[in-house]
Amino acid sequence: MNLLKELVTTLVTALIFITAIELISPNNSMNKYLKFILGLVLITIILNPIVKIISNGQNNIYDSISDYEEVFSNYKNEVKSSAENELKDGDLKKQAFEENFNKNCESLLKSQYPNKKFKSDVECVVNFNTMIFDIKKIKIGISEKSVSKIKKVIINKSDKSYEDNQNSQYKEIVTFISEQLDIPKEKIEVYKIEE
Repeated sequence: MNLLKELVTTLVTALIFITAIELISPNNSMNKYLKFILGLVLITIILNPIVKIISNGQNNIYDSISDYEEVFSNYKNEVKSSAENELKDGDLKKQAFEENFNKNCESLLKSQYPNKKFKSDVECVVNFNTMIFDIKKIKIGISEKSVSKIKKVIINKSDKSYEDNQNSQYKEIVTFISEQLDIPKEKIEVYKIEE
């Protein structure tokens, strides 16, 4: 593009110069020789860029290929970064979905059981393309708003019977959540929040 620009400016300048010389020159036998010389100058001006293209053509081709390779690699990097951004965006959407689900679950429970505090935590898989979500587990922490009595200390808390006892205490809450959110009871775990 730069070479073409140089050719046009040089050609226009030469034509203006040649026209000015022809206007100034006297009308005698020297006029023929003058036109011949000016014609040769014009031909050399026209042929000069063509010779440059032929002699440096290989270098120009290599330069243009390297420019295109650079543009192509930049485009590849942009595609990779946009794919990474989409993944980050998907994680942010999932996190927002989980937060909203937890808030909705807590507000449902607070409206049904106003004398208790709740903390909900959902584990789920969400596909935003098909708008399908699969809830793996809901953990609901419960604490009483009132001051609770001192209870017996259980040393072996990891015992399965203790977990069954905790879930049996809150069976009503498990049933309520199961009915409201249409989730199987096996996926709902209720525990007491220690204050």
